[in-house]
Amino acid sequence: MVASLVVGGMLVLAMVAASGWASVTLAADARVPIHFGSPERCLLVSKRAGLIIWPAVGAVLYGVIGLVAGSSLAANWVPGVRDVLVPAVLCVVLGFQVGALVLAGRGADRTSLGSAGR
Repeated sequence: MVASLVVGGMLVLAMVAASGWASVTLAADARVPIHFGSPERCLLVSKRAGLIIWPAVGAVLYGVIGLVAGSSLAANWVPGVRDVLVPAVLCVVLGFQVGALVLAGRGADRTSLGSAGR
């Protein structure tokens, strides 16, 4: 369980580092997508807001899932699930963040995200 939280903390730090890197490399008027599973459900926010939202989501998920996995609620779970849950969820969120930053670097807009004419 401790290793799971350490790896999860490193993934949250990787999200912060990705936002720090993007703050330097993205254009000032870049729009960062905050997507909810599909391009059709995407919200384009300002660079500053997008670079704060992604690590904040990671930190909140780290806290909530870490508490659930370490609580008595998960006492009867298979130990492998408790050990892998936090890093797995944070890897997915980090992947979404990196994808959003790549789209922001390419100058993503509504039409390039697949929602033209919908």
